[in-house]
Amino acid sequence: MKVYVKVMEVDEGGVLRRVVGMCDEDLLGRVFREGDVVLEVNEEFFGGDLLDLDEALHIAETSENVTAVGEVIVGKLVEAGLAHPQAVLRIAGVPYVILLQV
Repeated sequence: MKVYVKVMEVDEGGVLRRVVGMCDEDLLGRVFREGDVVLEVNEEFFGGDLLDLDEALHIAETSENVTAVGEVIVGKLVEAGLAHPQAVLRIAGVPYVILLQV
């Protein structure tokens, strides 16, 4: 399985931070709703390169901010110890997690 990974460099007061959006291959372009909460897996934030899981994990390990959506990528982030299982939220059954390095 592959995942979409989009890497963006964001200037925060003269300091460049790497912000990454990751999603399972089959979720790009989809919208999930649960009550008033909407999770939009849009092309603008998540639509980057289609990468193998190992490449995606390496990028996640070296990034300050990662937002990941989907069973495959979120499961791998938890398995690799990059995300705590209790940090994983679900909207309409779809897992997502936000990782921040401080």
